[in-house]
Formats: sequence, structure tokens, C-alpha cells
Amino acid sequence: MTSAVPAERGEATPGTPARGARRALLPAAIAGAAVALALLVQLVLDPFQTDIPLCPVYHLTGLHCPGCGAIRSVHALIDGDVLLALRNNVLIVIALPAVAAGVVLWTVRRVQGRIMNLLPPTAVVLALVALVAVFAVLRNLPTFWFIAPTSLVGA
Repeated sequence: MTSAVPAERGEATPGTPARGARRALLPAAIAGAAVALALLVQLVLDPFQTDIPLCPVYHLTGLHCPGCGAIRSVHALIDGDVLLALRNNVLIVIALPAVAAGVVLWTVRRVQGRIMNLLPPTAVVLALVALVAVFAVLRNLPTFWFIAPTSLVGA
């Protein structure tokens, strides 16, 4: 049953999302956890000095998947070496600012009480899948050696 009395200013009415800075906590927690994880990996290991056997595709087939070199790329970015980061995984370097912008947009819309669909349109998803597939194929061709990740320690 609904009340005939209009909601006071600042109160959420049923069916509308709440507004306020408290709604920024979830995106801030997710972003903070991602940054903390990256810094922890940065402090604990150096992927340029240690072989980190994380990619089963590379270890089983010898082919670089689209994610190969991602840890080295993020490590190089945190160290401030953008060229080395691009050399290891250009998609990660391009994706990080896009994801950060998406998190900021999501946070602003949550604080404003606006609902945001977090899933991109189907055409965007298909274009990104095609881009990743082409990147995966090209980085394994000798002609495109410059988009393959740097060699692993001892490899």
C-alpha cells in the first residue's frame, strides 16, 4: 500500500534507487581491491625475473593467448615504463583506462541514483571479441613479433 503523502526531500520512494555518497562504496571497494592486488603483485614478485607459469595455453601449445604478458604489462605500467607495458600486452594498456573510465561513470551514476546497465551493447561485445581474436592470431605470427610478449625467464 502506498502513502498519499509525498516523500520528503532526500528520501527514496519505493521503486526508485537511493541517492548519496554511500552508494559509491561498492565501486570504490572494487577499484581499491584491484589496485591493492596490483600493488601486492608488484611488491611480491617481479615477472621479468621469475617465470610465472600462469598461462596453460602457452605451456600446452607454445602459443600466446590474448592475456599472455598481462602481469608483466601491469608490472611495467606501475614501474612507469609504458613502452615495455605496450610491448608485453597492448590490449591491457588500452583496456585499463577504458575500465577506469567505466568505473568512474558507474560510480557517478550510482551516487546520483541513476540505474546503469553494466553490460555493453551486443555490437560492442562482438567487436571486442573480434578484436581480441585478431590480436591472438597476429601475436603468434612471426611478422608481428612486436606484439608478442617479451620472452620468459629461461625460455
